[in-house]
Amino acid sequence: MTPPRTGYFTGTYRSAVDDSTQPFAAWVPRTYSRRRAYPLVVMLHGMDGDERMIPGQCFRMHERGFREDVIVVSPFGRGDIGFRYMGETDFWDVVNWVRDRYRVDARRQYLTGLSMGGFATWRLACKYPAQWAAVAPICGGGHRAALKSLRRVPVWCVHGDLDELVPVERSRRLVDELRRLKFTVRYDELAGWGHHSWEWLYNPERSRDSLVDWFLEHRRPVPAPRVRAPRAEPGFKNLFHDRLIISHPSASPVPREAGLLRAEAQRIAEFRFGDYPMKSGRLLVKTDAEVTRADLQGASHLMLGRTDNHRWLKAASRKLVARHARGLLWAGGRSYIGKTLIAATRQQSPWNAGRQLGVMTYQQVNLMDGAAELFCGWQHELADLNLYDAQSARFVLKA
Repeated sequence: MTPPRTGYFTGTYRSAVDDSTQPFAAWVPRTYSRRRAYPLVVMLHGMDGDERMIPGQCFRMHERGFREDVIVVSPFGRGDIGFRYMGETDFWDVVNWVRDRYRVDARRQYLTGLSMGGFATWRLACKYPAQWAAVAPICGGGHRAALKSLRRVPVWCVHGDLDELVPVERSRRLVDELRRLKFTVRYDELAGWGHHSWEWLYNPERSRDSLVDWFLEHRRPVPAPRVRAPRAEPGFKNLFHDRLIISHPSASPVPREAGLLRAEAQRIAEFRFGDYPMKSGRLLVKTDAEVTRADLQGASHLMLGRTDNHRWLKAASRKLVARHARGLLWAGGRSYIGKTLIAATRQQSPWNAGRQLGVMTYQQVNLMDGAAELFCGWQHELADLNLYDAQSARFVLKA
C-alpha cells in the first residue's frame, strides 16, 4: 500500500461534473498514523484567491508547517462562484477525497472561510448543520432565516468595523439573531480593521486562543454522515450541481438559429458571468445529434431549442414543463400568447428519474441572444419554472 502523503501539499482530482481536473491544498500531520482519527478543518478562500490562499498565504504551512493534531483541506471550488453549484459539488468531492484516504474523526469536522469564503461558511453551515462541530466565518454574511439550523453548531464570527467591502452590519445582524436564539456564538469585532480581519484570526504567530484550539473544544455527539452530492434545492440553477450535458440543435432551417444556440450553449459551459466567474473546468456541450441514450441515462441535461428543432425535446415534448404547440408557449399547464416570451425550466429527467432536465426555449430565436447571462448569471435568482418577457424586460412567471 502506498504511504499517504503528509505535510503540506497541493493535489488534484477529476470532477464527475465535467471530467475536469480540479485543485485543492491540504495539510496532513507529518506524524500521521492510521491508528488514530484526526479532526478535519475545511478552509474556504476569498474572491480572487485560490486553494492556497488560507493554508499557504495566511498560515504559511509550506514554510512553517502546521499542527500535528488536525488535517486541513482547502478546495478551490471553481474560483469565484461562491462555492455554489459546481463549486459546492467540488467542496464535497474534496472533503470526501480526504475522508476516503485518511482517518478523519467525523465528530470533529470544522469549517472556516474569509470574505467570499465567509459567506460560503455561513451558507454551508446552515445547509448542512449535522456536518460541523463548529464554524468560523470571517467578514462574510448570510440570511437570518437560515440560522435556526445552527442550534448545535457553535459559531466564532470575526469582522472589522471599518470593512470597506463587506459592511460589518452583515455580521452584526447574524450575531444578534444567534444571540436572540440563545445559540452559542462568539463575536470579535475588530476596531479599526478593514476587510483584512482574517489576518487577526489566521495569524500564524498566534499561540494562544487560536482558531484550532477553539475548534477542538467542540465535538458532535455522533459522527457526521457522508455527503456524496449536494442536497437538492429548488431553482433552475441547481441543475449545475450535477453532471451536466448542455445541448443545442445541430441544424435548423431558420437562418442563424443553430449558430446562435451553439454560442449560448458555449457561454453557459464557460459559466463566466459578471464578477463571479468560474475559473476552472468547462461543462460538456453537444449537439442534439451527438447526445446518446447513454448520455440521457448517465447525466442531467440542459437543452436549448424548441420541440421543432431539437430531437430530444421533440421526443419528450409531452412531458416537458414548457414547450411550444400550435404557435403558443405552454408553461406549467397554461398557454401564453406573445412573440417575446422565453422560458427556462428545471424538472425531473424523462429518461432517468435520478437526473434533471433543464430547458431553455423561446418564441423567436433572437430572444436567445444573451439568454445565458439572463438565466445562468448572478443577476436573478430563478425558480424551477421561469417565463421572461423580453419586450417588457421582466419575469411574468416564477414558480
